[in-house]
This record gives sequence, C-alpha cells and structure tokens, in this order.
Amino acid sequence: MNCNLSQPVNYLGNPPEKNDPFAFTHVACDGTVGDGAIIEQITGAGEFWISKQLDYGQVLILTFLLIFFVGFIVKFLWNFTKQDTDQKL
Repeated sequence: MNCNLSQPVNYLGNPPEKNDPFAFTHVACDGTVGDGAIIEQITGAGEFWISKQLDYGQVLILTFLLIFFVGFIVKFLWNFTKQDTDQKL
C-alpha cells in the first residue's frame, strides 16, 4: 500500500510554522489493505480502519487485566467469607 499524507496543521488548526508540532489532516492511499475479511473501513465525519483481529500486545494486556480482576474478585470473596465466619464465633 502506498499512502500520501497531506495538509499539515498544528494543534490550533493553522498551518504549522518552523519547528511546530503538527499532524496531517488527509491521507490518500492506493492499493489493498491486508485481507478484506479482517479489516473494515468505517466512514463518517472521518475515515479510519478497524482491524478485526488481536495482536500479541493486546492479548498480553488482556491476560494481565483478566488475572488482576479474577485475583481481585477471589480476594474479595475470600475476605467476605472469612469475615462472615469470624462473626459466627
């Protein structure tokens, strides 16, 4: 895929001056984008692509979050049942 970036603007929406941080407002691409079945183009106020697959970084982050939340729930339930048995004495 070959893409051309155009119309740079600074954070105020004006043309950037020398050494100003800027971003491009338009992207024109030709060619294909990966497999048509796993990437979808969304149009609206702007156009962007959504990939319908997970990469290794996303899987790693989701795994750590899952372990954290499961550990938090187990700890909460453990403390809840322990507190309940302490009150029965």
